[in-house]
Amino acid sequence: MKITRVETLSCDAGWRNYHFLKMETDEGLTGWSEYDEGFGSPGVTAVISQLSGLLVGQPVPGLEYFHAQAYSRTRPAAGGVVAEGMGALENALLDLHAKALNVPCHALLGGKVRDRLRVYWSHCPAWRINHPKYFGPAVTDLDGVRAMGAEARERGFTGLKTNTFIFDDGPAYAWRPGFAAPFYPELNVERGLVRNLQACIEALRDGAGPDMDILLDLNFNAKTEGYLKLLRAIADQDIFWVEIDSYSPDALAYIRNHSPHPISSCETLFGGREFLPYFQKNAVDVAIVDVVWNGAWQSRKIADLADIHEVNVAPHNFYGHLCTMMNAQFACTVPNFRIMETDVDRLAWDDELFTHVPEYQDGHLVVPDRPGWGTDPIEEAIRAHPPKAGGGLIKPRPRS
Repeated sequence: MKITRVETLSCDAGWRNYHFLKMETDEGLTGWSEYDEGFGSPGVTAVISQLSGLLVGQPVPGLEYFHAQAYSRTRPAAGGVVAEGMGALENALLDLHAKALNVPCHALLGGKVRDRLRVYWSHCPAWRINHPKYFGPAVTDLDGVRAMGAEARERGFTGLKTNTFIFDDGPAYAWRPGFAAPFYPELNVERGLVRNLQACIEALRDGAGPDMDILLDLNFNAKTEGYLKLLRAIADQDIFWVEIDSYSPDALAYIRNHSPHPISSCETLFGGREFLPYFQKNAVDVAIVDVVWNGAWQSRKIADLADIHEVNVAPHNFYGHLCTMMNAQFACTVPNFRIMETDVDRLAWDDELFTHVPEYQDGHLVVPDRPGWGTDPIEEAIRAHPPKAGGGLIKPRPRS
């Protein structure tokens, strides 16, 4: 079986675009993957176009062979968008191999350890604050936050994750200086942010009740001093974990050693070499692995490395339905799985883009046993929603 064509497709996904990779063969089988260019990663499509030259016209390679060859050819620029392009191709190859054998991808990743995956409602209430045009009802104040906590509980979810927002300066808005929104490169944490974060968590707890696990994502929005200030300010709250992005394992280990809450991190890292220092420094309680970026095959190796260091893993998953299925096929095979991220707020046209959509029961995702990832994109539906130019990069908020 030879690969005859590698094609990329994209479509409108509201505030961003969805991106897909289609890998065709001379035997009529098609492998799919979903990737992303909207989380600080412009250029992944160009990488895919270059690397696909290693595949077209050749027999379908094994995942290990492809990764070794592609890594060797891109070694001077390993990581970043190069690694994301490799991950997209690897994931399509895995889907292709599984379909050729008429088995789910999890069968090629070691087999299922569990049939259901506990999930948490991510970006609660972020999407309704940041993008009310696509996700409603709009949340503009703390009453709306409180109502979202109650909604998560009523819909059977047992965990939710919030971000940082400002509520006392007109309608609520996201505080994301780590992504230049607003552009405050010094990343200082002032008293107003502390006060607003405390109020947000208290409102979520009021709405969600005492049995809801609340997760907090601080992203890249502070430096060591600021993270510690925020952690001290919420020390009396019951927090499942605090998510912190840092490229310094030493700094993160210092934060963890002074934190009253568990620390999760690593969602922006690539490959075992980048994860290893965080495990060696005991910098994380939970390692977040992006299967979309790393590829499921390499992500499985990262999970094993984490397990050796007594660390559990959680998939990074805030993309389309295909990515959710890809993450599920990985997570169900991992003994040291903690919990899975999922976005419950969806676009009006999300479900029509795929042959199957994720099934949730009592706050858990049911792992499908259909061949491959368990769903395929529908090309006609994708083409019916043309992509936006430049869709996805976070738009700056003017400095006040």
